[in-house]
Amino acid sequence: MSQYTERSSESWFSRLGGAIKGVFIGIIIFVIGFPVLWLNEGRAVKRSRALKEGQGATISIQADQVLPENESKLVHLTGKAETDDILSDPTFGISEVAIRLSRNGEIYQWTEDSETKEVKKLGGGVERITTYSYSKEWVSEPVDSSEFKDPAARDSYRNSGTLLKDQVKQAENVKLGAFSLTTEIINKIGDKKTYNFPEGFKLPEQLGPNARIDGDYVIITPAAANATPAAEAATPTDPNQTTAAAPAPAPADVIGATRYKFSIVKPHDISLIAVQKSNTFAAYVASNGNKILELKDGIHTADAMFAAAQASNRTLTWFLRLVGFLCMFIGLSMVFKPLSVLGDIVPFIGNIIGIGTSLLAFLIATPCTLMTIAIAWIVYRPLLGILLLAIAAGAIYMIVKKKKELDAAKAAAA
Repeated sequence: MSQYTERSSESWFSRLGGAIKGVFIGIIIFVIGFPVLWLNEGRAVKRSRALKEGQGATISIQADQVLPENESKLVHLTGKAETDDILSDPTFGISEVAIRLSRNGEIYQWTEDSETKEVKKLGGGVERITTYSYSKEWVSEPVDSSEFKDPAARDSYRNSGTLLKDQVKQAENVKLGAFSLTTEIINKIGDKKTYNFPEGFKLPEQLGPNARIDGDYVIITPAAANATPAAEAATPTDPNQTTAAAPAPAPADVIGATRYKFSIVKPHDISLIAVQKSNTFAAYVASNGNKILELKDGIHTADAMFAAAQASNRTLTWFLRLVGFLCMFIGLSMVFKPLSVLGDIVPFIGNIIGIGTSLLAFLIATPCTLMTIAIAWIVYRPLLGILLLAIAAGAIYMIVKKKKELDAAKAAAA
């Protein structure tokens, strides 16, 4: 692995100017946290109530016949998702009856990684030391080696090769018993598995002599990688042999080599909750406007599917709460950033101020997050909202009390 180091510096005035500009961006990010939290709570409650409504309205039916009395009802059914569609990738000679066939490619390239360290200087300036390292890796897109920072690397580590685009092919005609599935529902079918090449499978000649199957991959190496010196190729290894043996496969780890992996979704059992519309299905629209269209691979009861949907809703809710909190925390950290830069005239003082402002940002962002969620809950979940609001008020009280104690201690020490 090769390395290249680049150094740069920034004056204290330049850093301070950048930090002051960041205050305005920080305010915007901080404010964004409020609607993120508020809208998330409304979304979570609507989704939870819609799922409860749907669970109470769902009836289980058999997939083998379309009954008119179930028209426009929310139904749960299980069965095998089947298709007669043949999906193919003619470039690689693959052709299978499947719901979905995917191809993903990688190319072997020189790559550049960087790591930057900042060293604070007396007077508030900083020196940035960036180390670039180079290594060969399988990547999903070709790397432009002419953009490498190290001038020597641009000459020594030249990338080459082309990569075929990834592709996904999907069946248009998929049935569940007597029902036909819409594209929206087919998109939800999963259970993707790695495609295993049949024994004796032959790759198309158009891929060239350097294409071969290696485990789950089709590997194609550049022609030059498999070249055999003329003298070596002409030297027989046996006194009675007049022609050279076939060359060994070219190694995969050469620049410009590509490899392709395929995945397939075969017909399999699924479970579906949707509204019956003639011989197909549509999403159920709850009284609050929330839509329900649930599909899981395998055989699952309606109750199990609704429980999984509620769990997924809770996970998304907590994730968006974290996003809202981070918006507030990061925004406030940017607002307070000029204070630590001011202190960086003496580096260790700036570090102490930086820790203090981060703590302050956390202490402000936390009650702001709790209060926003609490007020939203007062609108959407009154009892829980009042309880959370009380917790947030308690947190604010403790912060104010702690500040008064610190001020009193400072006054006594003076």
